Amino acid sequence: MSIKFKLTNNINKVIKQLQDNEIDTLEAIGSFCKGKMDIYVAVDTGELKSNNTYKVVNKVLSLENNTPYAGFQEMGTSRQAGTPFMRPAVYKHLSEIEKIAAANMSKGLK
Repeated sequence: MSIKFKLTNNINKVIKQLQDNEIDTLEAIGSFCKGKMDIYVAVDTGELKSNNTYKVVNKVLSLENNTPYAGFQEMGTSRQAGTPFMRPAVYKHLSEIEKIAAANMSKGLK
């Protein structure tokens, strides 16, 4: 009785799948964090909330708000404490972000 094994080198397919998954993963994390930013942001006129966004460029995820006073709201001033909405969107949800990353990065690899 003999046993035969055939091994196939799929490393290039795996690398390509991981590269494709990387962008999808960053998009999923960006969408998740933008939703959390919308929850944490202080709403007076709604302008600050309506400018919460994210973008993925060159495999870098950026959470953004281009409202002129967004930085003051997030960090505070010498006269007023900040009301962070961007940092908590990430730091209070790291375990959820890790789960999103794990689920998205493993797609197509089974």
